[in-house]
Amino acid sequence: MSTGLRPAEAEARLRELAREVAVAILAAPDDAAEFWGSGLLVAPEWVLTCAHVLVRRDGRMGRRRWAGDTEIGVRVGERVVSGRAVYALPAPEEMTGWELGDEREYELAPDLTLIRLTEPVAHGCAWLSDRAIPPVSGRVAAVGWRRPADTIDPWDGTCTVPGNDRIDVFRLGPDSEIPAGVSGSLVVDLAHGRVVGVVKARRRSRDGGKAVLLTALRALSESPPLVPELALESDPYQELVRGHDRWHYGQQQPRRQARGTWIDVQGQLSDVIGEWTPFDRARALGLLAELPPPCSGGVVQRLVERVLGPGTVHDPLPVAWRDGHGLLYEPDDGKQLLAFVTYLVLVAEEVRAQDPAGAAALLEFAMSRAISLPAPDRNQLVELGDAVASPDADGQASVLVALAPVVWKEDRPVRFRWEIQLVRSAHDRQITTVCDEREGVAFEEAVAQVQEPLALALDRADESGRPATVEIALPVHHFDTAAQLWIPGGQRQSHRPARPMGSRRPVVVRDVERVPPTAEWLGRWSGISHSTGLTPLPLQVLDRSPGYEKLRNAPVESVPVLCGPVGGGEGLQTMFDVLDAGHGVALWSANPHPPDACGPQCAVFRREAEHLLAGVAGAAELPEAVRVLRARTHDLRDIPGSGAEPLWAEHLVLLYDDADTPLPGFGQADGGAR
Repeated sequence: MSTGLRPAEAEARLRELAREVAVAILAAPDDAAEFWGSGLLVAPEWVLTCAHVLVRRDGRMGRRRWAGDTEIGVRVGERVVSGRAVYALPAPEEMTGWELGDEREYELAPDLTLIRLTEPVAHGCAWLSDRAIPPVSGRVAAVGWRRPADTIDPWDGTCTVPGNDRIDVFRLGPDSEIPAGVSGSLVVDLAHGRVVGVVKARRRSRDGGKAVLLTALRALSESPPLVPELALESDPYQELVRGHDRWHYGQQQPRRQARGTWIDVQGQLSDVIGEWTPFDRARALGLLAELPPPCSGGVVQRLVERVLGPGTVHDPLPVAWRDGHGLLYEPDDGKQLLAFVTYLVLVAEEVRAQDPAGAAALLEFAMSRAISLPAPDRNQLVELGDAVASPDADGQASVLVALAPVVWKEDRPVRFRWEIQLVRSAHDRQITTVCDEREGVAFEEAVAQVQEPLALALDRADESGRPATVEIALPVHHFDTAAQLWIPGGQRQSHRPARPMGSRRPVVVRDVERVPPTAEWLGRWSGISHSTGLTPLPLQVLDRSPGYEKLRNAPVESVPVLCGPVGGGEGLQTMFDVLDAGHGVALWSANPHPPDACGPQCAVFRREAEHLLAGVAGAAELPEAVRVLRARTHDLRDIPGSGAEPLWAEHLVLLYDDADTPLPGFGQADGGAR
């Protein structure tokens, strides 16, 4: 649909559309109620504003309190209707109890609240940018309301965006005054016709201010509702943007309309560039909104990187299908249309089993746009279709967490640098996150720092519906680390306890310093990886003899089994012998060992380890067999009467150090200080 507007007229109409979706927030659903701030309509029944708009002064104590737990008023056009605050970022308890004028309000992040209208009213919706960056144009308009005297008046200001303050906050330049009371006003990019943020604050004693980037809304995925009966479905961010995109796509369907829509106006703006038009975007996002949402943000990141290349997706990471779409406007090769069409084809293939009809509709649209591509690019799409139709059965990725020592003291590592890699093959290792401390951090701090980036890497690796293996590369002194009990990303589901990592996915230990591969390691790995059975080689953790020679001459199918920790004392020296003799597979218990001699727990461990090894056909089955044991142990530990014996596997550690896929040399460039 073409409105026939000239660019200047299109910008004027854009400001009208922005004014129509700007609302005023009042203390109660009453025209005479106290004015609190501004907001914008973002989806049917939903209003977005700043969280601090609903934090008011307690008249008795002169402190801040959350005032969003009762009905509030929302002025939509000429009507004031009731609404309730359903989500707040951050949570209300993090915003209250402050004294008046506290600096924390100015720095509060991300400072957003979603209000649901609780009575019907006809309204439009702002068009929210799908891009993860602040405006690329020089001019934005901020549109909202203010109360300079006794009446509520419209307010707007035009200014530039000089840069970012944080990943989710950008600055509004000093071109326009940001008066008191306009928090929650929408910020619209005038060159591209998209809402990019929400006014947060004015600069102290100067013109200009701050605005919250809309990508901050992605944190809604982890936000519990304040009013459960009014909440969106399981993932509030996904449901909000799907509702938004459905509404705008619906506006483009043939109907009698007096004036152009947001999408129509975008199509007339002078700075809208590229082969992918606003009308293509509206249809693509409308079709994506009808599909089942991605099971994790890692899925979206994986598909985008198949289009743009490995390592091209950075913070803020995508969550919804539309977020992935928003990363494709400026591909390095300049082939914008190919990038968008390829992404849509990949999404269609991803959801085909869940929603065949929705996938078919998306694929049909993608291919209809692909007819204008050059022949080589069309051929590339055909090859892509063949590849996704016949995926590599062995294509399961793994995640490597390496904690490499960089500072030693008295022959023990004391400071570490860490690195997380997404490993698709021996020759396809993508570094996802690294420690940025050149001198490293203490081991406990390193373990704490890897948890959140590990969770994100696992989201990306779990692409086949099968949880990916985690390899923990450590110096021998820290082989007893209970990585199998980690819960990466913390307790993400508050309604039930999270399951430890080692019961959900195979978790194995590797020697971070075992590079390059030795002849003993290569030879023994070749033997054990082709063996059709495994046999235990029991070793004493209190007595090293006969040590290296016994290990060197053991049959290739032998698996060293130690009934105690290996991080110190004779256990450490024995593990050095295990590695020097070339063993790539070993089992031990990280549970403290009796100080003088083996006890009953050692006999249980040796017996159960022997049963474990007898039950697998070869070394390749061992990581999954250990995972099953850990899962069973986790399920039994809280069952009354289950006894102590089933818990032997809780402290079981598996060395699975594949000589055919040796680790890169971590920390080698720095040399490491001893």
